[in-house]
Amino acid sequence: MPRHIEASICSRNDHISNNVVQICYSGNRVTNWDDLKFFLALVRHRSVRTAATSIGVSHSTVARRIVELEGMMGVRLFDRTAEGYAPTAAGEEMIEAAEKVEEEIAGIERRVLGTDAKLSGEIRVTMPNVVAEGLLMPDFVRFGRDYPDIDLNIITSHDFADLTRREADVAIRLVRIGQSPPEHLVGRRIARFHSAAYATREYLESVSLETDPASARWIGWGDREAFPGWVKNSAFPQTPARDRINDVMVQYQATRHGMGLALLPCFLGDLDPLLNRVGLSPPKPNFDIWLLSHPDLRDTARLRAFRDFIAGAIAAKRDLIEGRLPKRESRQLETFGAGS
Repeated sequence: MPRHIEASICSRNDHISNNVVQICYSGNRVTNWDDLKFFLALVRHRSVRTAATSIGVSHSTVARRIVELEGMMGVRLFDRTAEGYAPTAAGEEMIEAAEKVEEEIAGIERRVLGTDAKLSGEIRVTMPNVVAEGLLMPDFVRFGRDYPDIDLNIITSHDFADLTRREADVAIRLVRIGQSPPEHLVGRRIARFHSAAYATREYLESVSLETDPASARWIGWGDREAFPGWVKNSAFPQTPARDRINDVMVQYQATRHGMGLALLPCFLGDLDPLLNRVGLSPPKPNFDIWLLSHPDLRDTARLRAFRDFIAGAIAAKRDLIEGRLPKRESRQLETFGAGS
């Protein structure tokens, strides 16, 4: 049986860094926080290469640090299996202790950062790719010009980054209507994300959408069936979903090139001169857009400046995000209307 492992911070410097925070295991000073970071990354990703990418080092560095940690601990922490690296019994014992230290260090970092009044330094902000590339990139450029001493680290992901562990400082997240973000985060709902059906004029002229809806095709997601629920609830329930693309920005490009109809965010489709809204049904609300951060960071000057800037940028685009059409698209809506 592996011994029970307890961990705590047994020494720290006034300035938090990976190589000055020493960790005690069962009373012995055996490692520092950097070692635990590599250990937890491999636990969570089960792959040396993916763990290395998440930390920003080479895969050989991760492998070497794990071997060194096992030597320091005197136990094997991982078994290599067909599914990847799996913690041994000793590794499982170590996970809870390591996460306890991770949480304590993250809390120290948040409290120190929360007192920072300087408009300089790095901001790690996470959001879906469609929001970064399709909606906010011009605003990030303007923010950089207005605050030249602040560096943005933009992380595109659909997952809720763990703001408690400071995987990110700010999150812009799409939350299903009626649901709420995690209670331990603070923030505000800043807009409601709407989608509508779009296609190119050339594609619409090549099919008989109103008289023969099966002659057209939806660009689907990961659905294996031709008529998933979202198709049945659309303006064209008899048009099958054929091609499947699991990324909104790639769907958008496929639609622009005439692959078929697609449900796209209004902020993409309504500004693109190649695309036309299809159908007379109003745009459908899909998600609430939330701007979130950890409460310990609410008073950090650079994060407050960023949150206020992005909230204002999104407020200025609310009509576009929520599908209230400019005049040009209103005329196209009539031209390519079909029964709802």
